Amino acid sequence: MNKIMYLEFERCIGCRSCQAACRECGGHDAKERNYVEYVDFMESRQTFPMLCMQCKDPACARVCPANAIQITPEGVVLSAMEEKCIGCRNCTFGCPFGIPKFDFEENKMYKCDMCYDRTQHGISPMCASVCPSDAIRFIDFDEMQALRRRRTQMNLIEGKKPSEQDKWQYVPEFFGVYSD
Repeated sequence: MNKIMYLEFERCIGCRSCQAACRECGGHDAKERNYVEYVDFMESRQTFPMLCMQCKDPACARVCPANAIQITPEGVVLSAMEEKCIGCRNCTFGCPFGIPKFDFEENKMYKCDMCYDRTQHGISPMCASVCPSDAIRFIDFDEMQALRRRRTQMNLIEGKKPSEQDKWQYVPEFFGVYSD
């Protein structure tokens, strides 16, 4: 995979076009596999996109007793294979980001798989292709590195210090995530 997902949470305007596009994506059974969350609903209306972080060592796959969640050679964590999923929901409890969802009617788990049918051919995932504020982007690694350097420089100028949160250690280097 030559391109990567890049998220800038503070760019999200809460339009939910990423969710609508996800519902329309082929093979998603009209279900959204990404979400738009509020940073702190009681304090502001600021939102942020939440999609699978494609973890280096995905907890959802580790806790699956049926080995139903597969990881592609490119590192994309796929939804549970229907023929293997036993409906235990361990994946929904194991994910530190709360991404996998369980459909009780169909007795299966579904989650963001970065529109693997598209991204394996270098085509943007549906959410990134429609995001009007560029909060979700599908870009080259070099472009991501340049954006990271620019963000670091701006944070130093603005006096912001990087904060460490345990769950972000699971996110691989090929997935650029930024939040202030």
